[in-house]
Amino acid sequence: MLLPACTRDTMLLESDVPLPRGMSTVRSADIRRDGGTVTGGDFILAGEIDDARRAIRASAQSFEANGWTIVRADGSGDAASGEFVKDTRTVSVTLRRRALEPKMSTGTLTVRREG
Repeated sequence: MLLPACTRDTMLLESDVPLPRGMSTVRSADIRRDGGTVTGGDFILAGEIDDARRAIRASAQSFEANGWTIVRADGSGDAASGEFVKDTRTVSVTLRRRALEPKMSTGTLTVRREG
């Protein structure tokens, strides 16, 4: 018997903005798009994070693979953040591991366009 596989989005709103592995968007505000590109918005993330620093480093690799430049990626196992730029856009990601329940970890992702 075959069961359908569960899939998670790997990109924010089918754009060029990677979501941290294991995280999904649970709430969003002020979304702005230009064609297929997300140019602005605030997103609350939820999912499983076992180590926030490792998750940010993995996210940095995904951003880099999609043409983004890493400005900063640092933090600890409990809380970490990163900032990435591409063209006139900046993405800031913050992840917080819930020590007692890693599957209920949270994060934020903000997209801003300069100019």
